[in-house]
Amino acid sequence: LPQARVVASRGLGNKPIIGSLISEINKATIQAWVCTAYFYPSRKLLKALTKAAERGVDVRLILPGYKTDHPSVRYAGRSWYRELLEHQVRILEYQPSFLHLKAALTDDWVTIGSCNFDRWNLHWNLEANLEALDPQLHQQITRLLEHDQDQCIEITLERWKVRGWHEKIKERFWKWVAMFLARLPND
Repeated sequence: LPQARVVASRGLGNKPIIGSLISEINKATIQAWVCTAYFYPSRKLLKALTKAAERGVDVRLILPGYKTDHPSVRYAGRSWYRELLEHQVRILEYQPSFLHLKAALTDDWVTIGSCNFDRWNLHWNLEANLEALDPQLHQQITRLLEHDQDQCIEITLERWKVRGWHEKIKERFWKWVAMFLARLPND
């Protein structure tokens, strides 16, 4: 029997959506796929993703390619790619247009909604996601993400190592800016 609930964050540090995602990734034995428009993960999410991949879970991130409305966030998020790739996390960048889907799935669990699963979004914005244990919905989201992956370029560790110096400078700069902003008071 399908089960579902709506989980919401209220901004200002209330983060039940990311808590659910991390919990489900930590329990995953088969797959953990995350699709998001803005990727600047917390350390807890990075750890969950890399540990899952180390356990042999099929971990995939479907992230925006060069067509994005916030290139600075894309570059800041790309600064985590090497660590993820070294732990066998697959990273796929969507090419045809701006990627705005926000969904994740693990073995039998799925979440879809307005949350990007990133630090800033969860800290400041009001977000809501539907979480479900529903085989039919899981299958539909899996097919949707498989279709999107067909329109992605996979970033491999080898490809990552040979990217241009101008890309590296942008990634380092925007990571530094992001780290500075994360340290500002929350008032």
